[in-house]
Amino acid sequence: MASSSNEMAIFQRVAERGSFAGAAEDVGLSPSAVAKLVTRLEQRLGVRLINRTTRHLALTAEGEIYLEHAHEILAAIESAEADIASARLSPRGQLRVHTFPVIAVHHLAPVLPDFLTRYPQITFDFLVTNRIVDIVGENVDISLRIGGLNDSALVARKIIDLTRVVCASPSYLARHGRPVRPADLVHHSCLTLSRNPGSAT
Repeated sequence: MASSSNEMAIFQRVAERGSFAGAAEDVGLSPSAVAKLVTRLEQRLGVRLINRTTRHLALTAEGEIYLEHAHEILAAIESAEADIASARLSPRGQLRVHTFPVIAVHHLAPVLPDFLTRYPQITFDFLVTNRIVDIVGENVDISLRIGGLNDSALVARKIIDLTRVVCASPSYLARHGRPVRPADLVHHSCLTLSRNPGSAT
């Protein structure tokens, strides 16, 4: 069964060409198939759109009204499809991005100018925080995180490798000694960033 938009497009072509045969040439169907589609459209709407004689087709008052709306609707559909096709070739719109401050400063900020030059129709809304955000609940499109992915419903891509180091001031090491193995850190006073709100640091 032809869709409503297809029936509308064929009706518009019949009205513009003034005959089923002319419209049939344009859409690649037989004149009888075009006539049946218009008849089916009229039956669905419950009104006659075209008065038919052996020599002439003429729009009824309802047909004139329907044709006016058909022009607007079909033009809107064509415009929407053109916009979607254009967006595929040239990305546009706003991206809400979450990331940690260290990533924003040292990794994101340096590459952002080149990205915006390449994709000038993209804008950003940044959420820069050390907490783990709810991507769905906070309407986040992209989250640049450190570590593994807990939610299997999300899609992850590895971007870079980050190295973590343990640092201490000379005065601290002089007072408490230098740790040799990771296990030695249990006996030292350490400051770390918590990945999960409420967990110990």
